[in-house]
Amino acid sequence: MNKLRRLSSLALGLATAAPLLLAATLAEAKQELRVVTFEGYAEPSWIKPFEEQFDAEVKTIYIGSNDEYMAKLAADGGKGEFDVVLVVSSLAQPAIRAGFVEPLDVAKLPNLEQQFDSLKTMAFNHSDGKTYGVCIFWGTAPMTVNADVIPADADYGVVFDPQYAGKIAMWDDISTLADVAVYMGFDNVWDLTDEQLEQVKAKLISQKPLLRKYWTRAGELIELFQTGEIVAANSWNYITNTLQAGGFNAREILNDPPISWIDNYFIAKGSPNIELAHQFINYILSAEVQAKIAEHTGYTVCNPQSKAFMDPKVWDHLYMDEADEVLSKGIMWEEIPRRDKYNQVWNEVKSAN
Repeated sequence: MNKLRRLSSLALGLATAAPLLLAATLAEAKQELRVVTFEGYAEPSWIKPFEEQFDAEVKTIYIGSNDEYMAKLAADGGKGEFDVVLVVSSLAQPAIRAGFVEPLDVAKLPNLEQQFDSLKTMAFNHSDGKTYGVCIFWGTAPMTVNADVIPADADYGVVFDPQYAGKIAMWDDISTLADVAVYMGFDNVWDLTDEQLEQVKAKLISQKPLLRKYWTRAGELIELFQTGEIVAANSWNYITNTLQAGGFNAREILNDPPISWIDNYFIAKGSPNIELAHQFINYILSAEVQAKIAEHTGYTVCNPQSKAFMDPKVWDHLYMDEADEVLSKGIMWEEIPRRDKYNQVWNEVKSAN
């Protein structure tokens, strides 16, 4: 075979192989679902089965505060960088009004019918007759403490006790203002007056000599406890649960009345994966997955049929039979009318000497 004929044969072979290689590449490509959430909310025990069932890859974008995901959605501007986003009850309506999220097609969420009736109709997830978000789980805003160090009769004021100087941490989120406001006896914690905010600010600034740091990630706070660097912090149920699961002697102290919150899943504006996003949310709402979430995080879930898949001790510990009653007794995270003012005060606290 002369040189020209060999070159012709090679070209023909490459031309034949190229479509086959392209087809193989496309066949191997998986749908990617980008989920904006907190640590502990997208664990392999329930994410991997979803990926296998729907031939998808879940990419998690972890955040450290509620205002952080709002900033991400604002910066994205509906260009489709995210698919599913976790939104707390106090920011649901602002997210809807800002156009950060898409309305849901509830017909694609059959597991929604299994939820507690009271959670299906939460006003903050609806607007103009449309459903934008669905409740996933809820909990209280606790103080997590090292039970080997902090006395059993200690109250929420432990984070202001000078004997623990240098061993206190506080969450870098404006909800910390509400935590302290409840401790100080205010009942309008989401709509404090300027005078009340100044009192809360002064209290937090006076605490600064006691602080080890302001924390932003769950893993960060867990490590601070495990290494003995801190003994108390305003926290999440997931953090306490994770510490206990690892053999650390942690317990919780609640404010009186306790602050409670509901986390919800929304579909981000401009998501190119609307169908897969609905499938993910419906999957998370399923009874079996809700049971896994409850056992792993220590959060109370929204599907009562999860009882069939849940450890009975976890079910009782999370007050699942009294969910409506427990929710009604707490101070729910509500929309903050003057959120900019709260953020200003929180930043003044952190920057104060």
